[in-house]
This record gives sequence, C-alpha cells and structure tokens, in this order.
Amino acid sequence: MIVKDKNDFYANRYMRHDKVTGSFTLYSVHWPNGENVRFFVDAGIKQGEDNIGFYNSFVPFNTEKISFGILTHAHMDHIGMLPVLAHQGLNCPVFTSYSTDALMKIALNDTVTIVDKDLGRPIASEDDMERALDLMVGTSYKKQLKPHKNIRIVFYSNGHLVGATVVLIVITCPGREPITIIHTGDYKDKNVFFNVETPPKAVRELNISNIVCESTYGGVDSTDPMFKKCLKNNTVEALNNGITVIYPTFAQGRHQEALFNIKMWKDKGIIPEDTTIVVDGKSSQEYNVMYRYGDLGIKKIMKNFMPKGCMFIPRTKNKNMFRKQILKESGPKIILAPGGMASYGPITSYIKYCISRDDVLIHSLGYCSPESTMYKLLNTGDGESLMYQGEEVVKKCMVKQTSEMSSHAPRNVLLRFLQYFPNTASVSINHGEPDVQRSFREYLLDHLGLPEDQITVAEPQWGVRIEPDGITDVFETHFESVL
Repeated sequence: MIVKDKNDFYANRYMRHDKVTGSFTLYSVHWPNGENVRFFVDAGIKQGEDNIGFYNSFVPFNTEKISFGILTHAHMDHIGMLPVLAHQGLNCPVFTSYSTDALMKIALNDTVTIVDKDLGRPIASEDDMERALDLMVGTSYKKQLKPHKNIRIVFYSNGHLVGATVVLIVITCPGREPITIIHTGDYKDKNVFFNVETPPKAVRELNISNIVCESTYGGVDSTDPMFKKCLKNNTVEALNNGITVIYPTFAQGRHQEALFNIKMWKDKGIIPEDTTIVVDGKSSQEYNVMYRYGDLGIKKIMKNFMPKGCMFIPRTKNKNMFRKQILKESGPKIILAPGGMASYGPITSYIKYCISRDDVLIHSLGYCSPESTMYKLLNTGDGESLMYQGEEVVKKCMVKQTSEMSSHAPRNVLLRFLQYFPNTASVSINHGEPDVQRSFREYLLDHLGLPEDQITVAEPQWGVRIEPDGITDVFETHFESVL
C-alpha cells in the first residue's frame, strides 16, 4: 500500500448532544486505501419536561452505514435512542459490558413509553426495542474486542454505575502510529456496590490521541459545599416533624444506594425501624431484583441492601389509587420513585399531588438539568407559582438537594483520572452544561500543560479531526440545526 499523504489516516468525530443529556457521539474513520468505517459511542435520549421528541424520535444520518456501536452504561441519556436507531435500520453489533447488557431490557422498556407530542406516538415500538436488544454484544472488562481488523475496543471498570465502563478505542494503520481514543463515559472513581479498578499500567503508558471526558461537575471540586452529606440529617428532621420525604431517583444506581442508606439508618436506630418505605416504579423494582439475585459483579455483602418495612406499589392499572391512598395516610414515610430529574416516570404522580402541600419534602439526590422539573422546583420560591404539566400551580412543598450520592466525579477527581495518562495529546470536554464545560476547560488548561487548541469543548456545531498526535482540524457541521 502506498501512503500518499500523512493526513489520509484520521477519524472525524461528530457530537450530536450539546449539554448533559442525549449523549451521542459519531465517528467516521478513514484509511489511506479509501476505506471508511463509522461507529457511535452511546445513543441517549435528551431529557426534560418540554417536548423534545424532535431530538429523540430520529437521528439525522444513515444508520445502515454504521459498522458497530459502543454503549458506556445503562442510563437512558446514553442508551435510550437505541430502539429509534433500530427503527431507522441499524443492523450491526453494539458492544457493552456483560452487566450493562443484562440490564438493557429493563432500561429500554422506558423508551417505548416516551411520547413525541408532535408525532402523537411513542418514539419507538416494542418491536424496535426487541430489534435493538438483538444487536447487543456483552463482554467482560479488560477483554479485547475487534469489530474491525484495524479497530480494537477494551472496556475498563467505572464507578458511575453497575456495568459502567471507561472505553479504550485503538485504531491502527500499517506503518503509522495508532489513533488511540478514550471515552470516560459518565465517570466516578468508586461505588458502594463493587470495587473500581484503575486502568492497568500498560494502558496508562499508551500514547493517547484524545480523551473524551465528561464534565457534569466540572465546575466544582470535592470540597465544595454541594457535596456535604446532608441527606440523612434532612430526612431525619423531616420525619421527626411528621413530614413525608420523597426521593426522585434514577431507577438504577441511585435508587439502590438510597435504599441501602435507609437500611443503614434503620439498623443504627437513626430513624425508627417501623418507618414505612414506599418503593415505586416497575423498572426500579426490576433492577432491585437484578441487584439482589443477578450476576452483575456486585459485592456479596451489598446484595442485602433492602431496608425492612418496604411497601411496593403494585404494577396494576389502579396504581395511582395506591399512590393517593399512601399520601392520604397519616404519619411520616419515605417514598422512592423514578425518575431522578422529576420530569418522567412515577415521580411525576407524586409531584402532581404534593407540589402544593406543606407537609412534604421533595429531596433531589443529585444533578438536575435546567430543563428538568426538579430544577424548576429548586428554583421556585415558597408560595410562588410555576407551570407543571400545563397547569399553573403554587409551590408549598419543601424542596432540597444533595450531591453526596452523585454518580459523577467532581473536577479534581476527573483531573486525577486524566493524569493517569501522561502521554495524552488532546482532551475533549463532554457531557456538561455549556458554562461548566468552559470552566472545566480553563481548569484543565491550568493543570494539564496541553496547548489551548488541544483542550476543546465538544459541541454539535463543530466536528474535529483526530490523528495519532491529537486534534488536527476543526470543521463546521450541521448537527446544531437538528437539536
């Protein structure tokens, strides 16, 4: 093979998402012989109370030309679009960890319940979901996969979630240095349910062309007051005052960790053992079963995370009747209901009934995007009005927030991860609010010693060309026009 030009071996990268949710990254790899391979990393829905079906109901490229996909973990803002891709003709392997693969069906059940208000129908059907599940290929951590003769993928453990991964992608070309890319996914360095390993030394010593790093909490470090442990005290105080506490939870991860915390509080006598714990949500209850009895790599001792005194909302047509009855019953209680930003899922029923009650505390367990209901509740004063589900309501409930259980790392922990790889040529900042991404970029410029043009904010309106020695070009795209 005759090499004509040093720039004829490269990977173009396109980001479809612009903020925290809806993660979707597309790569187009080019070799000197004219071969072109396309693949994606994550295919998430965009979340928020307003209609975002225009984003979620289609992807603006030919899915039939995709050679393979990669999923970092089983949260909806990273996997929820997979049935939509299948509906549009995706027919290729989609690689992820064994544990994520085992949890995918529970997660994707939520996709078929999301209705696009413009189309007047769900964004995908159950048949689309089944087609998507048929594409999944689960694998173990640290095992090398070769979806193409010149591309290898390796997954490493990530504390963000059970089954979450850090992804190493190595693209080779005879006679050239490889293009080596790392995706952090949503990242955390620890998890109560399993041990998190750092990438092995051989990987840390590689020449890395580009690291795509999340930045959800890229504007703060771990000493920030937002990470102060206040959930226990806030909950105990509310219960002592006869107030019902409601946790909007993400069905997988934070839901189970919250249950474990409650179990510990009961076991230690911090809250009364007879305190009723209401567990709502079909998917969360299915995840609870998988955490307890599935083969997900969870520590044996952590499989016993459920507290005593749990009441489970039945998955029947009259489930709203049970919810109303529970809220009418006297005495404080703790209610856990998906979803975490309070815009979708069973939690919306509780908010509808409780937003104007002064005997309820709605306690967020982590990050809330500005488009979400939880963000609006946190930023609406007591006695002020807000629009909820098309109606104007007066907020009387108490609303609090903690980040102590966040599954995202703050900037100092993200920096420590990036410093594991001293031979990194460039970093792309991903998955954060725009002002946070810019703040995190300035922080990294101060700490990593990379040139300004090698620490970029990944935006949908700009694609980048990645070569072995980093980012070599930035070009305009049309993705911003379809957000």
